[in-house]
Amino acid sequence: MAGEVIATPGDTGLTLHFEVYNVNGQPWNASGGGAFEAYQTSHYASYSFSMAEQGTASMVYLGNFPTAIGPGLYNVVARRQAGGSPLETDQVVAQGELHWNGSTVIPLSSLATSGQVSQLIPLRPTRGVAIPNFLFKMVSATDGKSPVTSGVISGMISRDGAAFGPLQSGAFTEVGKGWYSLMALTSADLLCSMAAVVFTANGADQRDFGFLLQRASGQAV
Repeated sequence: MAGEVIATPGDTGLTLHFEVYNVNGQPWNASGGGAFEAYQTSHYASYSFSMAEQGTASMVYLGNFPTAIGPGLYNVVARRQAGGSPLETDQVVAQGELHWNGSTVIPLSSLATSGQVSQLIPLRPTRGVAIPNFLFKMVSATDGKSPVTSGVISGMISRDGAAFGPLQSGAFTEVGKGWYSLMALTSADLLCSMAAVVFTANGADQRDFGFLLQRASGQAV
């Protein structure tokens, strides 16, 4: 993806740049492998990312969000460059929040508000934190609705696009009415940014779950 950062300062022919801050107010330093850090004026050149005006006089400027940044909510500040290089004293012309899943911007319509279930099921678990007693329902492959009340359940997981492998915990308990409980999606299962989990059983439809995991404050990438 590209052009995730947009600014409309109301003038054409400008030179704009932007920087990215995490929820703790730390700027992203792109030098080396890239990392968020406490703000240092001497590092400002590594905080700055360029933007380009679209067309010849559109007054719409786009920049590419750094793909090395992991999933999360970030603040973006755009500035108008006054001299030959970006400076921290350049005028701020736009700012806003950006929801990032590690490769693209997440539309707000895909996120949940209070009392709603989002398109990201289940809702934003934390990276590397176990989910005990994970519940799911199995239905008949014949009609797609009758509960499967007995059967041998198997589960597999794919982390960050890797091949599917077995879940660390293979302990399943039948709850009733087609519902089953996995003892836990373990912390090791969820030590990733994106995960896909599938459950299968003889005579049942496959159940699929997609996870977009968030990092806890201060948690390493």
